[in-house]
Amino acid sequence: MTPVFTAFNKNAPVDIYYRNLPHWLQRGATYFVTFRLADSIPRALLEQWIHERTQWLKARGITDQMERRERENEYGKVDLKQRRNFERQNHRRLLIELDQCHGCCLFKNAEARHILQAALLHYDRKYYYSGDFVIMPNHVHWIIQPLGEYKLWKSMQSIKRFVSTQLRPLKPHEGRLWQNETYDHLIRNYTELTRIRKYIADNPMKANLSTGAYSHITTPWLDA
Repeated sequence: MTPVFTAFNKNAPVDIYYRNLPHWLQRGATYFVTFRLADSIPRALLEQWIHERTQWLKARGITDQMERRERENEYGKVDLKQRRNFERQNHRRLLIELDQCHGCCLFKNAEARHILQAALLHYDRKYYYSGDFVIMPNHVHWIIQPLGEYKLWKSMQSIKRFVSTQLRPLKPHEGRLWQNETYDHLIRNYTELTRIRKYIADNPMKANLSTGAYSHITTPWLDA
């Protein structure tokens, strides 16, 4: 059965929470997710990004001293255009830097890629629809639509935990495998879905990798 694409509905309930990134959760919607290895961004660069983010928020009256709920409320008051530009710029530079292939790049290893791909597809059609994904040397892009009441964060947590255990013998260093936080984006419309699918398909080529060894492209989603 071909999954039906469900775009973000601005008129439907949405749960929003923030860590270093904003996370919008809406039942039945389709997401574009990026998650990465813990060493995929150099520490100095990551600290620079954190500093810049802190200063941007501080200029709008949002500080680390605030309670989480207060921070969320104040962030929600920031002009929508400013927020989206800020978030897009941060995501864009993350994608650019990830393709530089920093860190151990564990998923250059074919066995590691196979384990991760099997994990992404394991609960396909049970807890979520798994759309296109690409396993890059140090990160993953994935289109996913949670089913029913099942939560996106729960799937991500389960997959990361399982893969970490399975890949322990292949890890070149001690410490955690994954960066804790996942980037997730509610896809706004079918045009954006098509653009994201193309980005996923083209990503290995842009990073000078063998496309067939890294990408998993599904049949197109039906438009609701």
